[in-house]
Amino acid sequence: MARVLLADDSPHAQRMGLEILSREGYDVLGLTDGLQVMENLPRFAPDLILADANLPGESGYRICERIKADPAQQHVKVILLVGAVEPFDRAEAERVGADGVLQKPLEPSVVVKAIRPLLGGRPVTPPAAHVQKAAAPSAADKTESGITAESPGQEDFARAVRQALSDEDHGVHVDPERVRAAVVLAVESALPALMDDLTERVLAALRKSKP
Repeated sequence: MARVLLADDSPHAQRMGLEILSREGYDVLGLTDGLQVMENLPRFAPDLILADANLPGESGYRICERIKADPAQQHVKVILLVGAVEPFDRAEAERVGADGVLQKPLEPSVVVKAIRPLLGGRPVTPPAAHVQKAAAPSAADKTESGITAESPGQEDFARAVRQALSDEDHGVHVDPERVRAAVVLAVESALPALMDDLTERVLAALRKSKP
């Protein structure tokens, strides 16, 4: 059984991630701090790490960089998690060798589609020879950097933007309404889970502020 380490300090991301991964049959460990990740690596020996890019203690970027630089750990796949309203440095993600990027809120079908190729398509079968090279994602799964998996609404948005840029390059009038429609679709697809995430964060902040 493949092992997945989920590192995110967002209660909503933890809950969704653990639910998705457990349902798919993976052995999952959830942590909320980057230092905990590095401490638990030898014991848990994950095949894949999903780490918040802006994780406290050690950021997802730093975790990925350290793992890829360690000959004993560099076989471990690392996917960075990025919040919809959080900063993300794509160049840094590529520099440290991230195997993928997933945008939060996490969507089950998108998560599964992103991680299965990296784990050799083995969610619940006994461990086989470790897959050293992940299957290449299809062109439809790639953004400009080639390392991001998007939700259906985000795919439509990215497709509309790419088409608009292509039209502009060829001197064709760009239809603002078409781009706007794609933006609306992307926002609507992410809004429910985003509201849950923001609610969790507000409640967590209120609990911490109580004397």
